[in-house]
Amino acid sequence: MHSLPKDFAEKMEKLLGDEYKDFVASFDGDKDRHMALRLNTSKCDDAGRIFTAVAAGEGLVSDEAIAPENVPWEPRGFYYSKELPFGKHPYHEAGLYYIQEPSAMAPVHFLDARPGDRILDLCAAPGGKSTQIADFMKGRGILVSNEINRERARILSLNIERMGIRNAVVLSEDSSRLSEAFEGYFDRILVDAPCSGEGMFRKNESAVSEWSLENVRNCAQRQRDILDNAARMLLPGGRLVYSTCTFSPEENEQTIAYFLKQHPDFHTQKLSLTGGMESGRCEWAGEESADPRICEELKTAVRLWPHKVRGEGHFLCVLNRDGSTDREAQKNYVPGGRFVRARKEYIKPFMDFASQELKVTESTDIRGDIRITLEGGQVLEGGIMTFGDQLFLAPSDMPSCNGLKVLRCGLHLGTVKKERFEPSHALALVLSRESVKLFCDIKSDSQQIRQYLNGQTIRLTGDDPKSVSLQYSKGWCLVMSDGFSIGWAKLAGGMLKNHYPKGLRINY
Repeated sequence: MHSLPKDFAEKMEKLLGDEYKDFVASFDGDKDRHMALRLNTSKCDDAGRIFTAVAAGEGLVSDEAIAPENVPWEPRGFYYSKELPFGKHPYHEAGLYYIQEPSAMAPVHFLDARPGDRILDLCAAPGGKSTQIADFMKGRGILVSNEINRERARILSLNIERMGIRNAVVLSEDSSRLSEAFEGYFDRILVDAPCSGEGMFRKNESAVSEWSLENVRNCAQRQRDILDNAARMLLPGGRLVYSTCTFSPEENEQTIAYFLKQHPDFHTQKLSLTGGMESGRCEWAGEESADPRICEELKTAVRLWPHKVRGEGHFLCVLNRDGSTDREAQKNYVPGGRFVRARKEYIKPFMDFASQELKVTESTDIRGDIRITLEGGQVLEGGIMTFGDQLFLAPSDMPSCNGLKVLRCGLHLGTVKKERFEPSHALALVLSRESVKLFCDIKSDSQQIRQYLNGQTIRLTGDDPKSVSLQYSKGWCLVMSDGFSIGWAKLAGGMLKNHYPKGLRINY
């Protein structure tokens, strides 16, 4: 069993009473650790197919190993056996799923994200909840994913890319700066607040060693500031979901009680609990527990305990703002003015690439707003903008990010190099075989796909009829695995020169 901090153990025993024995027993080794993944339904919604392929690669055929079992609060979430190496399979690199702790899937379930919404994930790294939100949005609307820590924001950006998300802006800003730029802009906001991490004690030894009562108090104050800034950015009639991965009442019920007192136009929402979830504890709200209104509202918060659910510790609360949003009045709202589109000399190389390498059925370019329809019905649409020599395809109604630290702005198309365009890894991950002129499909259980993911050059053989036809082709080739796009290669003379990003390559 983990050696729990003495102050933490005494505090939890006092809070839980007779329940403490079962609670502390849940920290005994990793026997109750639950592994889970969440499907990226924009790419594949067949959990059985994914589980079977991963199990077959390891020679596992037992029903126990390959049977997907749903996470109760997330239809796209599935528990899996520790025998299955989902993190090392080509399907992971293709963005078919995201490995995510089961309890961490709960907050987005209650956010009720919808296509066309403007949504902010305020504390978003490493990206589990942002990519979950994006799956609900189905590529429509604006998702702003923010992470104040620059290095963690880079990881967030890579996960946004891997999952093939085209309508996301990744920022690295303080919540107070964002509240100035996006006042009254978002329909929905998720605040998965930085916390003392008590709910991660079972899986993360560093969370144990870094814990202290002082850190709990510091986290609680920071969370209150973040929530105040989030409230400023939410439209009337909007929804805010607050969550933490800690048990501390100071960071949970007491933080919500403070917020409700400071923002009387916000009210919690009663939720349908499932899978062992429990209601919040209004008696843990400190002095605010004496206020009947606030106490009643706190009962609608949700707690997930590691000894009662198949997951780690979590807390969440849904807060709705009074009023209603006039979408017609808000649709042209762009904080800070419009972003600057790319110049023609940057757009032309990309349009040339599209006509030469993609199967284009229709194409328009009106002052940097492009719409390219590809065979199979796929559409690339939006405004092209540049960051240095990097081209991005941003949603047409994307707000300005002037003065903000931007890591990603929509879909990264590629790089312009001396009037020549080189496509990005992100572009490969959103394209299908129907939309490109050249593709090579490699089996996910083959040595060849592992060689590709390791960065090696691939020689085409005559064993596959499709490979024979590629022997005499030349150009950018979309590399696929079992029909799922995974990256680019440059094809010439029957050889696939590898363009899989160096920072993502895997040593098998």
